[in-house]
Amino acid sequence: MTSKKLRIGGFLMAPVCVLGLGYHLSFVWLVCPQALVFMFLRQSQHGYDSPGAAGYPDLAVALLYYPIVAWILSRASREGRLRQVAIHAAIWHFVAVVLAVSAGEMRNRIWGFA
Repeated sequence: MTSKKLRIGGFLMAPVCVLGLGYHLSFVWLVCPQALVFMFLRQSQHGYDSPGAAGYPDLAVALLYYPIVAWILSRASREGRLRQVAIHAAIWHFVAVVLAVSAGEMRNRIWGFA
């Protein structure tokens, strides 16, 4: 895969994350877990009017995450290290999914949703 295609893919994923987070779509748990982790951490700092509603900082994370990852992967592709860097990115993405689900469960227990 060329580095240009990686960057284009990153910029195409950004609006998907923002719209998914804004409309509370379920695929966000797998596609944009880093934004959910950030949202839950930010909301844990104080009581929130609408639990689970994304604010501007959360949307900024969703908007910037994939273009940054795509830039990192495109650099790795040009240097011939795409496989190693992609494996590391996949592992960290899986960790973010686990953290997002855990943070959501903790939020639900604390606020009495479950």
